[in-house]
Amino acid sequence: MMTRALTAATLAAFSATTVSAETTWRFNNNYAPTRPESAHIRAFAEDVSARTAGSLKIEVIEGGGMNLKDADALRWMQTGTPEIAFIWPTFIGRDAPDLANLYVYGSVSTAEEHLKALPAVKQALTEGFTERDIPVIGFMALPMIDASLFCREPVASLAELRTKKLRVGSREQVETFTALGVAAQIVPQNELYAALQTGVVDCALYAARFAKSISLQEVTKFATYSGFPFPPVPYAIVVNKGALAKLTDAERGALTEATLQLETNSSDFSKDAAAEAAARAELTAAGVTWAEPLSTADVEEIRTAATTTWETLSTEGGDKALAYRKTILDLLTK
Repeated sequence: MMTRALTAATLAAFSATTVSAETTWRFNNNYAPTRPESAHIRAFAEDVSARTAGSLKIEVIEGGGMNLKDADALRWMQTGTPEIAFIWPTFIGRDAPDLANLYVYGSVSTAEEHLKALPAVKQALTEGFTERDIPVIGFMALPMIDASLFCREPVASLAELRTKKLRVGSREQVETFTALGVAAQIVPQNELYAALQTGVVDCALYAARFAKSISLQEVTKFATYSGFPFPPVPYAIVVNKGALAKLTDAERGALTEATLQLETNSSDFSKDAAAEAAARAELTAAGVTWAEPLSTADVEEIRTAATTTWETLSTEGGDKALAYRKTILDLLTK
């Protein structure tokens, strides 16, 4: 009887130890589940669980389910809620002006240009987040995503765009389009459908590849390629410092390996052109009419305005922002 009692006690203790050894982290993802980034993060979470035999589990909370604003990311990452997330630097200009404009819309045109500068971009992000006591464990690549103008009425030139109200996603885009004489304002993507539907804005600078994820084809029936991709600064995969310290060495190693795999999986730029063409075809089938891309003269005008924006915002960001810009520019012009 005593042996059986001891055995039962031992099993109970082992079970309790096993349960307590399991750690669950919440991954904040404000993007819709249909976004390709969301698919990458779900795969990453599964990979982490597999590599740790379930001792570290990542619960991915999508579509803004944690009610955390992107602009506040540096603040909520320091609280421990969530334990892990990705941050696109463009969104954190208020708290990290040195990191928010490593690129601007109009500064990079091709994957070849981007790959030249990418090491310096990653170094700047790692350094900048570390200085704010937020560890960077890796990166998720942002593809070369063409930025198009989705409008309620046909717009085929900058001249026509100047008669419209344009939604953009970041301050640097506001600065560039304002300099071009366009009334631009930031509208969060989860509010964009309603803003277009009600006429708060007439057009949106958005990606054809993601347009259907928020049903833009229902409220904008006309589109024009703007001549540039969105700034392909990678997403930084960041963790709460305290939460990271509580992991075992094996779990930290598995987390690093899974993040490296995430970056590899998300870094295939060779499929971007085909993905863009497929997205435009799907939107056409859904009733969107595509105009010819903006003219060479319009594209050059955008590039000139973007160059000024990049310099202005880097100056505002301080010495580090200027140093980061110089390093990146040196690589781009090699």
